[in-house]
Amino acid sequence: MMSTGMTRRAAVAAAFGCAVLTQAGGAAALSMDAAQEFVTGLITELRVLVQNNRSGADGAAEFLALLERKSALDPVGRFAMGRAWREMDETQQTAYQTAFRSYISRTYQNRFSEYAGEDITIFGATDAGQKGVLVKSHLVRPSSEPVDVEWLVDDRSGAPLLSDILFEGVSLAITLRETFGGMLEKRNGDINQFIADLGTSSGA
Repeated sequence: MMSTGMTRRAAVAAAFGCAVLTQAGGAAALSMDAAQEFVTGLITELRVLVQNNRSGADGAAEFLALLERKSALDPVGRFAMGRAWREMDETQQTAYQTAFRSYISRTYQNRFSEYAGEDITIFGATDAGQKGVLVKSHLVRPSSEPVDVEWLVDDRSGAPLLSDILFEGVSLAITLRETFGGMLEKRNGDINQFIADLGTSSGA
């Protein structure tokens, strides 16, 4: 069972760039410098949203628009559902992807204010082979030790995209999958009920 601290750490990672995607394929051609530049730009845009103190539906919409530009949300949603994705019909899959976007934008936009005093400092990158480039950073907190945050970036789509975040070694991809699995289990596997609840939920 994930601790409250671990859940909160996963939420921080999401708030600073929730975009989780596990992909297979050939080695990425993305350079380490280009990956660091991409993450730097993403953090800058997120910082602007925080500083503008955007809230409510407008803030959530702005956060979602940023995710749409910086990540591949359809594959993110498919991965988060795990095996249950293959059990859905086309209508359910479409409804789920809509609900998934609502969940991501609302949940993590609402948490921005909790981390307004924190910042990300990039300090390097490593070649992750076929997975892309892993950009290393610290989450700097005013009264605590910095926390390691690693950003996995690839360019298989033709442009850099954030494909996963590891927050103190915890993959956000796995966190989302576990969260949604728990939500589905609480609803006795009722996918339609899960989708309906996901569209208005900010938690399990």
